[in-house]
Amino acid sequence: MRTALPLLTLLFSAGLARPLPFTPTVSLQVTTPQIVNASFGIATMKSSSIWGAPRTGLVFRVEPGLGGGKLHAGGRFAFSMFFTDIFYTELTAAVMRTWGKTWGHLERNQTYAGAELRMRVHLVTGTMGCYRHVYGSDENHNWVLSAGIGLGL
Repeated sequence: MRTALPLLTLLFSAGLARPLPFTPTVSLQVTTPQIVNASFGIATMKSSSIWGAPRTGLVFRVEPGLGGGKLHAGGRFAFSMFFTDIFYTELTAAVMRTWGKTWGHLERNQTYAGAELRMRVHLVTGTMGCYRHVYGSDENHNWVLSAGIGLGL
């Protein structure tokens, strides 16, 4: 009985909370070719309510990493419940720039353009992408595959 009152208070408070007009995205990943990166972004959909529903919107994200960085813009489909996305998938156009040592031995100061697919179930995030070399002097890496796994919201 002692836990019933705090539990009811928590559920009542959660029901009164207003969803944000956007959904923030944050994650930490081990990824190729960047080695490790942090991802920060925003999706143009309201954050979920306690009961959840499928939603779609645009997503914009920046991913600075040890070996390079990425900029993403694309679409997102999410199913949410209890104020967070339970599942989402994104398809984005992306630009990648290298500035440090990378997995795959890409040279520094190279630019790649491509597409990336990202999926998250609960807190586990997975990514796969394909990039084409568009600027720089690295003639040995015309195409680059990217893959990663991490934790995020």
